[in-house]
Amino acid sequence: MKTQTTMAQDLDTWQEERKLDEACCRLVANKVILARLLQAVVQEYQDCSIAELEQKYLEGEPSILSSAVDQDAPDPGRIKGETTVDKSQTEGTIMYDILFSAYSPRRKQDSQVIINVESQNQWNPGYSLMKRAAYYAARMLSRQKGTVFTGSDYGKLQKVYTIWICLDPPKTKQNTITVFSMEPEQLVGNAEYGKINYDMATVIMVCLGETERKKKDILRLLRILLSPEILPELKKQVLQEEYGIPMTIEMEKEAENMCNIGRGIAVKYEEKGLEKGRAEGRTEGLYSVVKRMLKRGRSVQDIVADTGVSEAEVRKLAGEQ
Repeated sequence: MKTQTTMAQDLDTWQEERKLDEACCRLVANKVILARLLQAVVQEYQDCSIAELEQKYLEGEPSILSSAVDQDAPDPGRIKGETTVDKSQTEGTIMYDILFSAYSPRRKQDSQVIINVESQNQWNPGYSLMKRAAYYAARMLSRQKGTVFTGSDYGKLQKVYTIWICLDPPKTKQNTITVFSMEPEQLVGNAEYGKINYDMATVIMVCLGETERKKKDILRLLRILLSPEILPELKKQVLQEEYGIPMTIEMEKEAENMCNIGRGIAVKYEEKGLEKGRAEGRTEGLYSVVKRMLKRGRSVQDIVADTGVSEAEVRKLAGEQ
């Protein structure tokens, strides 16, 4: 029964964490935020103004996880999206956090790039995030066959970007932005190839740091925006005063929702920690009883029968006497 209770608590916390991830995605998916993110980290948008990005290159609504945009809070400031569920009979299913197409200022007229944005809470979830990011980029390329182009018309293949916003990276990587892209290495001779034809996939790691960061850049903006500890009123003040971003009613609602979920998760973890502490305390208390019984000369078999402590544990404690 105790195990079932623990499993139920873990499942409840996991579901809350998924809600927190979705709240983060909804905030980042606002056009005013995505425009600043792309200008800061994607090279082909660095010469664009925020107004150009919002009005010329981004349009429609992005896809967020597998759920529809909140119908209670319609917002025209979202951009054109792709389906976030990437299915293959042989490769399984991938859920993208945010996925959308955007027009490119450096490519042919009406040419687009495909952009994925991920919000990542865990830096080390049991595997390398870099490998997962590379896999996402590869799938974003392969899924274009049959949709962007057919047959062997690879000339229509669109560049893909996968941007990973890491909320809790190790200290050595905090407050850094790193771009990984394909570059040629000349082994023999010096042949030239058009970069637009080979540099088709880029991984960008945006590693946030502490909220105390003073520099008014995209790292501070995202840390303030995505921190569940910072109240919506303060988020609104920072966004408006430091970045000139008007916080809409929809964004305020999403920020408040994220803070409420974050506080709920914190309480659950605190309760779980207290329960673990109580359990450890009960174990230590039982071991103290066993030690006193040993000092009084009680046999190992009697102690096992009276306390329920295993024979191996009793003999181990006897050796510590």
